[in-house]
Amino acid sequence: MALIGATDTPSKPGRAVLENLASFQGTVFPVNPKHTELFGRRCYATVKDIPGKIDLAIVVVPSTFAEQVMGELRDKGVRRVILVSAGFAEAGEEGLRRQERIKAIIQKENIRVIGPNALGVFNTENGLDSFFVSRQRVSKSGPGRLSIVSQSGAITVILMEALARDGIGIAKAINYGNRIDVDDADALDYFADDPKTGAVAVYMESVADGTKFLRAAKRFASKKPLVIWKAGKYGMGAAAVISHTATLAGRYGLYRAAIRQSGAVEAYGFDHMIDAAKAIALMNYSCMGNRLLIVTNGGGMAVAAADQAEQEGFVMPRTPEAVRHRLNQAFPPFFVTNNPIDLTGSGKDEDYYIALKEALPHYDAAVVILLMGATTVTEKVTEMVARACHEEQKPVTCCALQGLGYTREAMSALLKQGIPVYPSPERAVRALAALKKASCRSLRRP
Repeated sequence: MALIGATDTPSKPGRAVLENLASFQGTVFPVNPKHTELFGRRCYATVKDIPGKIDLAIVVVPSTFAEQVMGELRDKGVRRVILVSAGFAEAGEEGLRRQERIKAIIQKENIRVIGPNALGVFNTENGLDSFFVSRQRVSKSGPGRLSIVSQSGAITVILMEALARDGIGIAKAINYGNRIDVDDADALDYFADDPKTGAVAVYMESVADGTKFLRAAKRFASKKPLVIWKAGKYGMGAAAVISHTATLAGRYGLYRAAIRQSGAVEAYGFDHMIDAAKAIALMNYSCMGNRLLIVTNGGGMAVAAADQAEQEGFVMPRTPEAVRHRLNQAFPPFFVTNNPIDLTGSGKDEDYYIALKEALPHYDAAVVILLMGATTVTEKVTEMVARACHEEQKPVTCCALQGLGYTREAMSALLKQGIPVYPSPERAVRALAALKKASCRSLRRP
């Protein structure tokens, strides 16, 4: 790999990229005529001076030099490029002309390019990290089964960091920027066949080729869960898209129809995207129907969850008579054994397991609400919930509230055991709905 624009200047992107490539399992050749050595590596004046074949070039130079560099890469025989440099179509007429000249080069020479105005690729499998974001400033993800495709570099990093804070890793991430060549459809085609990718979250502002994207999204969603967040839906947001990546956002109604037709799940904003991504990244079990069970130790929160459940298309049948009979024998008379099952403020850790073990086989999924402020509930309740979920192999999301530090500890414990957990009952239900809406029938880890 060649990094054109490598530097030791802390404020320049080439420094951050070079530092991030320390984890790359292949060989990195820094290129900058101002240096002979960078961080213990020999630095070359031009890519032409590097001995042997270059599989990939990362270009982090000012846009005014990018055209010259692309010509040098062409002459060197490099056919894969990540063009990080900004200052192209998003920067006005001159930038657009620059971008079109580079586009002519790559089309003539069959060079595949991610970018320009892009972070590029983050790959936990081989350590490739072309992002010019310092690891000292931003938490980056460890290995996981979710991959990210994003038109926005900022959204890419923010999604990764939000997941990393919950200990949720990713397989790969790609930010394609101005989309001079490689686009979201190409990424989905790749990830559909990538054994390390079990699901994908997409942030998009526009598509270059609607037919191509719909075909790729349908193919992917038929195999693995796909969540799409379309931004720039309305007037002011659509106008912002033009200045961001120099593309037209298009009519939201068409995108909404295409997302539904593809079998993907539509996310309606940042929180919804994170919640859905967390669910599909963690949960191994498909939501095969719409029969929802709610188990709680606080009745009011169950009411809020039930309201959201109806909006999401769930139904809540009463617990079967035989189940109620067994629960009534196991529980105090003041516990409510209908659906929702309300363990009240007296419910203990093991009561959650009993309720789920008896009732969950008769439902397609469950939302479990944990009010950690109740003195009868301890951190062991997380083991009880996870055990029932995995024994029954049914999808479960949790809502954890109250209890000061107990809540954070409980949420962390649930996430480690593969149970998505959220700070409100509505978000727990919406995340479960994302699993239900996913068109694929298996969420097994690759």
